[in-house]
Amino acid sequence: MRAHDLRRFQEDHASSVAWAKSLLDSGGFCVFDSETTGLKPPVQFVEVAVVDADARTRFEGTVRPVCRIESGATRVHGHTARSLAGSPPFIEVYPDLLEALYGRTVIVYNASYDRRVWDTAVRSLGARGALAGELPVWECAMRRYAAYIGETSKRGGYRSQKLTGGDHSALGDALATLRLIEEMAAGPGEE
Repeated sequence: MRAHDLRRFQEDHASSVAWAKSLLDSGGFCVFDSETTGLKPPVQFVEVAVVDADARTRFEGTVRPVCRIESGATRVHGHTARSLAGSPPFIEVYPDLLEALYGRTVIVYNASYDRRVWDTAVRSLGARGALAGELPVWECAMRRYAAYIGETSKRGGYRSQKLTGGDHSALGDALATLRLIEEMAAGPGEE
């Protein structure tokens, strides 16, 4: 690694550690995770979980989508139209989700994906969704973790890392993201 690249990595690594420490020191965040119908539009939630900084579950539940669940998604998370038939639609869980997220920084592993699905779901609610106002900023733990690890990408920047320790359930992956933040805050590998 060239001296310039090494210095950049050290700065980015330190920035990720500081970010994680700041989150844990404040305690004013929650971790959001979801499982969805797949990757091809339309994409909807099938399961959502929110945990706070103390690993307490603020929301956990399945959601009945109105679109088809891709077979590849079912292979990952196990949900089918049949298994979700008795679950509430997004409009019914939305108020509880807002309550779970309210007043906290929202941390998500791959925030851009989950936020797109969230925004689409809220837009589908029309005026009911607009009444909630703006949510806090969503921050991406995956990007911070990539900088923390420092594995360079062929396209430039850092290569995204898989979330370790999750189980492809929204709650399991939210807790795995929280553990990852704790790991970064501890700063193993710092010199």
